[in-house]
Amino acid sequence: MNPWIIEITRGQCVESSSVGHGVVVDADGTELVTFGEKKRETFPRSAAKWIQALELVLSGAADELGLRDDHLAIACASHNGEPEHITLVNAWLGQLGLITEDLECGVSLPFTEPVRLQLSHDHIPATQLHHCCSGKHVAMLAVCKQKGWSTNGYTDYKHPLQAKIRQHMTTIFGVDANSLDYATDGCSVPTYLLPLDVMALGFAKLGAGHFSTKLNHAATRLRYAQASAPFMVAGSERLDSQLLIAGQGRLQVKMGAEGVYLGAIPDRKIGFAIKCEDGSLRGQEALVIELLRTIGEENLINRLPLAVSRPVVRTAKGLPVGQVVVRKIT
Repeated sequence: MNPWIIEITRGQCVESSSVGHGVVVDADGTELVTFGEKKRETFPRSAAKWIQALELVLSGAADELGLRDDHLAIACASHNGEPEHITLVNAWLGQLGLITEDLECGVSLPFTEPVRLQLSHDHIPATQLHHCCSGKHVAMLAVCKQKGWSTNGYTDYKHPLQAKIRQHMTTIFGVDANSLDYATDGCSVPTYLLPLDVMALGFAKLGAGHFSTKLNHAATRLRYAQASAPFMVAGSERLDSQLLIAGQGRLQVKMGAEGVYLGAIPDRKIGFAIKCEDGSLRGQEALVIELLRTIGEENLINRLPLAVSRPVVRTAKGLPVGQVVVRKIT
């Protein structure tokens, strides 16, 4: 199957291009859309946070701590490190009796340039709190506290928390997660190599409620929380938040580093997975918008800002000189 090509034009010329692979399937495994290599193996990276956060609900930690939707949303987030994100994660750590240094994600500058510039302007040094994955990490610490597991080394492959996440992956993706090739994500947790079609089917089934009552409930609760608190999932001028708002509760979607997007539309019982071959954020965002357009979600796309749904290349004066388009090779 031919891939989709993301083209960045200037004038009448294609200045840059990226190659995209993807697949859309229903919960019964019927392929609805495929392009490029549907068996392309890749690490889901942060696109897997919906699954990584399941144990927060399943363990009883969410109820024990009285967590709100914004807590559950930031557990699934790659956030900008804006003040609202930092405040929530820091307060949650305090509730657990932990400190910033207990987060094993490492120190990283905020996700977007405006937030990085504001941090520099205010002479505030970046900490673990500013890492885009700090919400996931405080959620993992909450599970460890609830289960009586060590909070030291919770990112290690052999830690019981990571073993529990692999257990959920085995159920959802229909593979032995303990036998998967794995590597270390940028925030220090394990990430696992999976084919696109396997991930798309797993997300379709999870959205459609094909598993146990408890697992289905946890997945639905996390999905509704993200739709209820979309800012916490990403932040200002971020596509994940914009898609969740436009989806009006119908869409589960999450980006991952190096060009990955995973998602589900539960009321249609479908899931999808894409990979932009060069790992570019610009490419993966164009792909996921075109994919949603292709499967008939035009009303959702029309609720996005026009600059997002129809991206234009502009000069520093704001003059339009090109565009970002997805070309489908037949």
